[in-house]
Amino acid sequence: MSPRFALGLVLLLPIAIAISSTNWSRNEARNVNAFANQVEAATPRPEFKKRRIVIFAAHPEDTQFGCGGLIAKLTKAGHEVIIASASSFRGVRKIDGQPEADVRRREALESGKVIGATPHFFEYDHLELVADEPTIETVSTWLRQIKPDIVVTHWPLDTQPNRHVTSSLVWQSYLRDKKWSLYFFEGLTDYQTVAFTPDLFLDITDVRDIKKDACFCFQSQKPDAIWVDQDDVQRRRGEESGVRYAEAYTLAEPLPGRATLPVAFIKKKF
Repeated sequence: MSPRFALGLVLLLPIAIAISSTNWSRNEARNVNAFANQVEAATPRPEFKKRRIVIFAAHPEDTQFGCGGLIAKLTKAGHEVIIASASSFRGVRKIDGQPEADVRRREALESGKVIGATPHFFEYDHLELVADEPTIETVSTWLRQIKPDIVVTHWPLDTQPNRHVTSSLVWQSYLRDKKWSLYFFEGLTDYQTVAFTPDLFLDITDVRDIKKDACFCFQSQKPDAIWVDQDDVQRRRGEESGVRYAEAYTLAEPLPGRATLPVAFIKKKF
């Protein structure tokens, strides 16, 4: 072997080793990735279970202002949300020359499209909505037909009469069946909603804009002023739970085997 040839081998050896090492690394990486994919494929995932949630309020706009963040999160996750309004008109009142019910229901349908929920309207007049036996039976029958997993309604202590009555209607329906979980949401705390002490907080920062757009569909209700007050509540609940904006809820009672709201609630910080 000539000295020149031997020198060539010496110079080529590190290159050959580097190439071999690179190929080995690539093969090893492929093996690791293949193994990781096999593990991922074999790992059981929690099965998504679509829930049917009814948000039951006195008036069409109450739901979006009170729990629009919850609705947006639920529909974005693929759950079905039905917004039930006990009353959408007051006597023969008109808005811009049109029957009030037509205007408010049209706004509710537009808002439902924004937030991904389906409105349902009962035919009760604001001035005639009472929690008597026929009305309780009507609401109970409808809920039995809908078969919700969860119902969310007004906190019962509210100075707005229709909200108080609506909460009572849902509560009495719940006592008759107890086939679904019942949650309460707040309106304007310390102004209309009284003695509400929530223990479940929902970070709505990422869906606040959607909620606002849905609320502003209700132009007949002058949403600018309502939003200012509602935003104060959202900020306060956010401060209490350590986020920017939040909504607050409470569960009527935990029942074994009953569905709970499929969202990530957070606890109060102080």
